[in-house]
Amino acid sequence: MALKRKKTYEANIEKINGARMTIETQMMAIESANVNLETMSAMRAGAEAMKNIHGSMDIDKVDATMDEIRDQMDVANEISEAISRPVNVGDELDEDELLNELEELEQEELDAKMLETPSLVVSAPNVPSHVPAHSINAEEDDEEAELRALKASIAM
Repeated sequence: MALKRKKTYEANIEKINGARMTIETQMMAIESANVNLETMSAMRAGAEAMKNIHGSMDIDKVDATMDEIRDQMDVANEISEAISRPVNVGDELDEDELLNELEELEQEELDAKMLETPSLVVSAPNVPSHVPAHSINAEEDDEEAELRALKASIAM
């Protein structure tokens, strides 16, 4: 009898578990449907809001507004350029003119340096005309004596 009862309880537990699974599946399906409904409602509201916002605008009005903005930006840039130019410099400097002026300044500097250099020596110092008294030193005397001795030995 206990075995029969145990089998009956197990069968009831399986039925209850099956029913429970079915209920949980239904709850998940209902939650999913609810989320989908809320999502669709939010998307519909967003579409309505965009329609209301864009209802007063069209592409021609937007293009016209953007053109006006570009025109005003161009005016602002021109004003900025005019303000940034130095006062009293009406003429733009010519690059060739600046290079010529630089070459002239360099040539003037070179000329000034050349004028500062000492001139070449025009006259040489006087050379003495007489022979100094001790022009022959002791070393030369010894060599001369050896040379005479050598000549004498060869002649014999």
